Amino acid sequence: MLKRLLQNFVLKGTDWLFRARSIELLMIRSAFGVLIAIFGGPPLVAIILRFILGTVPEGYLDAQKAIDAIDGWILAICTIVILVALVMIFLRINHEVKSRTKKRVVVIEGRGLRDDDGAPLDQYISRKVEGQIIPVLLDLRNRLDGKVIEPERALEDISATHRSVLQHQKNVERSDLTTVYGGLTSVPYTFLTGLLLDDESGISTYDWDRAQESWRSLDMLDDGMAFKVSGIENLTSATEVVVALSFSYPIDDDDLNSTFSYPVVRLTLDGLSSDAHWSQKKQNRLAQQFFEVVKQLNEVGAKRIHLVMAAPNSAVFTFGRRYDKRNLPELIVYQYERGNDPAYPWGILMPVAGIERPQVQYS
Repeated sequence: MLKRLLQNFVLKGTDWLFRARSIELLMIRSAFGVLIAIFGGPPLVAIILRFILGTVPEGYLDAQKAIDAIDGWILAICTIVILVALVMIFLRINHEVKSRTKKRVVVIEGRGLRDDDGAPLDQYISRKVEGQIIPVLLDLRNRLDGKVIEPERALEDISATHRSVLQHQKNVERSDLTTVYGGLTSVPYTFLTGLLLDDESGISTYDWDRAQESWRSLDMLDDGMAFKVSGIENLTSATEVVVALSFSYPIDDDDLNSTFSYPVVRLTLDGLSSDAHWSQKKQNRLAQQFFEVVKQLNEVGAKRIHLVMAAPNSAVFTFGRRYDKRNLPELIVYQYERGNDPAYPWGILMPVAGIERPQVQYS
């Protein structure tokens, strides 16, 4: 802790010295300028005059003697000015360091689909956001690359992570708290994590950029693309409906038929792409469109939604945060296993519509 405070102090001081434009910097520069002019200027001018004229004029010598008579006062005053400026700098930096320590940044990172640790999200965030970094690791790996752990155990880990986040957020002013999420976990786990964190303070979401092999914020502009919705017009009195949401990849009919025998409503994004999710504004808008579709299903009598998603981690997290826990139908979010029969072997029944705890449902 002491080492981090010292590092912060040095960084703040260096940044201030070379970048800041403040009254303290003006005081130091002015004082040093006067000292250089008084103690370095006259001898240099005398040398130049002697070189050009061969002698130093009496008038200049008299002026130099007058300055020499008060140079002690000038040195004392400039020294006091410099010391006062240094004290002001120390107080300013000390205040900023205390403010930085007071701020708390809870960084939630989910790991579940790759066995290597990669670049920890908390280290990346520490270079971007000021505050005390508190890493909360949600590790859902079973050390088998690309395979998820047993769903029952994962539910316990996700619930424990939620409790840990709540604990770290206690006794902190909202203005001093930042919550960050990023990860790579399977769709049901990511959706559940977003659902549980829905009521927390504003969350900044990051995603892993496979091309750049680094974390990346969702700061791109909204391109305006929307979901094409199909299948609602064919519904009559179905109480259970499959919603196939294609954000990054298409969802195959054969895979759906291997698992479900319910009517299917499709949401397919214009310009289907695995690299079309780098706008938080876009994700929020699409999540709202999904919300409106589910409201429509609720109005025509659907009691349970079977959701399959082909979407980036951050988008799944955002959709989970936006799902209404009270007023929408029951929801099961499924895990996709390529080549399996059924292709969606299990899902998680979300704690919505009066269901208190998440539950694993096997196909």
